[in-house]
Order: sequence, then C-alpha cells, then structure tokens
Amino acid sequence: MVMKQIITIQARLFPKKEEKECLDNLMQKWNSCKRYAYNRLLEGKTRKELKKELQSFFKLNSRYVDDAI
Repeated sequence: MVMKQIITIQARLFPKKEEKECLDNLMQKWNSCKRYAYNRLLEGKTRKELKKELQSFFKLNSRYVDDAI
C-alpha cells in the first residue's frame, strides 16, 4: 500500500481592488447559502431537494452549493 504525502503551502493573497470586491461578494453569497442550507436541513429537507433550489436562489455553481450543504 502506497501512502501519499500531503503538503500544505501557506500563502498570502494580494488581490486588486476589483478582484477583492468580487471575492468578498462570492464569500458573502456562499456563507449565506451555507446558513440557509443548514436551516433547511434542520427543517427536514434533503440534500437533493436543496441543491437545485440553492443553485437558482444564490446563483452559485453546483460545486459551491455542494460544499455549502
């Protein structure tokens, strides 16, 4: 059995003003999506039900929505 080593690289990001605004907007939408998904899961909705709803409601791609759920 071969074990893969995982290496973590730390770095700082210095985006331009426009890029920072875009990134901040994306982070805000994703965090809102995560909170909304959490509350809907508590209400009994399934991941499958939430995925399509969240994609259209928050205008995020399926990868971001999956990570939020």
